[in-house]
Amino acid sequence: MSRLAKKVAIVTGGTRGIGLAIVQAFLREGAKVVYSGTSDDSVARARAELPTGAAGEGVVADLADLAQGEFLVERARVRFGGLDVLVNNAGVLSRADEWQTTPEDWDRVMGVNLRTVFFLSREAAKAMKARGGGSIVNIASVAGQIGGIAGSPAYSAAKAGVIGLTKSLARRFAPLGIRVNAISPADIETDMTAGLPPEIRARLTAMTPLGRFGAVGEVVGGAVYLAADESSYVTGQTLSINGGLFMP
Repeated sequence: MSRLAKKVAIVTGGTRGIGLAIVQAFLREGAKVVYSGTSDDSVARARAELPTGAAGEGVVADLADLAQGEFLVERARVRFGGLDVLVNNAGVLSRADEWQTTPEDWDRVMGVNLRTVFFLSREAAKAMKARGGGSIVNIASVAGQIGGIAGSPAYSAAKAGVIGLTKSLARRFAPLGIRVNAISPADIETDMTAGLPPEIRARLTAMTPLGRFGAVGEVVGGAVYLAADESSYVTGQTLSINGGLFMP
């Protein structure tokens, strides 16, 4: 049987990179998926990457608007009958260093990468409670564990916050049967990392014991595992997928 059969999932930032790969993997494993993007074009491009007739629905959502996050949860309920899994993947990267970061940069990065994770998780938990439990998977980053190598203190702080929030929500939601875990990738070959200067890329590769960036496909297996019933005794954990760059 497919590992996610009969499960309904939301994947934010599900129109490209790691998010789209998670959507594709969840659909292959039998889940029904509502995925969000920031524009009609991005949602349309993602839909073209999914199998014809797949049980997936793309929604344009600005998750900084809490009402739009609530709409995602409601859409999963109306379209597919409820919610079992939430993947908080949507994120934004600022490369401004400690001297260049403006208050606007800081607030934007914190808002997308941390604030929305909390409020959407809280809304999702209400729907999961009605189903007897569920799983929340937060996409963090190695930058939140070792600090930003290529600058971006706001991004590092936000992702460290995601890891702390994961532990807090895991404790609070456990009595509801809801597990909360995080995945912490290092640099993965996506459009987000494509713009890294060659010298930064070389430095990161040299620091990584496996000597390369990761592939998107090397992250999705962790997401499927944490969403599936086989991880039913796992909560409050951070799964590091980083080629050995950080070893807790």
